[in-house]
Amino acid sequence: MNVDCIVVGSHLRFDGVWQRPQQLLTRLAARVPVLFVEEPFLASDDRDDLRMQGSVTVLRPLRAKHAAVADAETVASTRAWIGGRRALVWLYTPMMLALADAAPGAPIVYDCMDELAAFDFAPPELRARESDLLARACAIFCGGRSLFESRKYLGARVHLFASGVEFDHFARARTIAPHPLLTDLPHPICGYIGVVDERIDIALLETLAARACSVVLIGPIVKIDPAILPQRTNVHYTGQVDYADLPAMLAGFDVAIMPFARNAATAYISPTKTPEYLAAGVPVVSTRIADVVASYGDVVAIAIDAESFANAVMAAKDTPPERVAAGVERARDVSWDAIVERMWATLEGE
Repeated sequence: MNVDCIVVGSHLRFDGVWQRPQQLLTRLAARVPVLFVEEPFLASDDRDDLRMQGSVTVLRPLRAKHAAVADAETVASTRAWIGGRRALVWLYTPMMLALADAAPGAPIVYDCMDELAAFDFAPPELRARESDLLARACAIFCGGRSLFESRKYLGARVHLFASGVEFDHFARARTIAPHPLLTDLPHPICGYIGVVDERIDIALLETLAARACSVVLIGPIVKIDPAILPQRTNVHYTGQVDYADLPAMLAGFDVAIMPFARNAATAYISPTKTPEYLAAGVPVVSTRIADVVASYGDVVAIAIDAESFANAVMAAKDTPPERVAAGVERARDVSWDAIVERMWATLEGE
């Protein structure tokens, strides 16, 4: 595929939780310039803020009142950035399909990392927009097995590229001191890293918090009322933590947890945090998420309900060392660098 730049449309903020889009796009930016277009921000006036964040150019539309995602002004700013270059349009949300108007005829990649229509507050028109995107995309990359299975009927354009890990970054957790926020907490410390939203099983957290342990949730609380979360002295909410500090957080965990609810929002998830936890050499306990069971069920403890989850967490100190070591090696095999190489090779074959 002969392209000179990549235009990305995302529902996530580039400076938000560092996950799949940031991992992929910073690597793709080593090949060609990348423009990351965000959804609009409310501001005092209308303008498009264009700035470099590392190797990626970020376009942040600022609007004085509610504006459509990828409105005419955003499309015009994107077109100006492209100039005379040959662009590839790379989308994380169907709501950004209008960005294709900035580069008529450009190939479109849909990197599908979530079943967005199943999330709370999803726009009612999202499913129809996704149908349009699926029809127009030259390649559809699926971030997990369940997403792939639900879209493979579309044929050879659909490819499974499950999320990976920056292995050396997270493996540091096995050799460094715990983060100061954790050093005075009673053990065992069971920790979660990620967004705290409608995917988290609140009742399960309550059950776990009733045990003699410290529960630490590291990440922003979004789309839910923080008051519904467990309010106990042994439950700690840190808010968002810099990506650079996550290995030190994991260094303080006795067990890493994935306390996901079983609901529409989690039916298709393939948590990026799974290989990150494993690379850190920490025992991992998860609820029965289909993609976790399929890809990591032999190295992650899987619980079927709140009681078995809490029991598995408390028993994590007895996790066989060979199981932890097997998890480390499993994570080593799924690097983001290798995934980007395979993605690019796939596009060159389109």
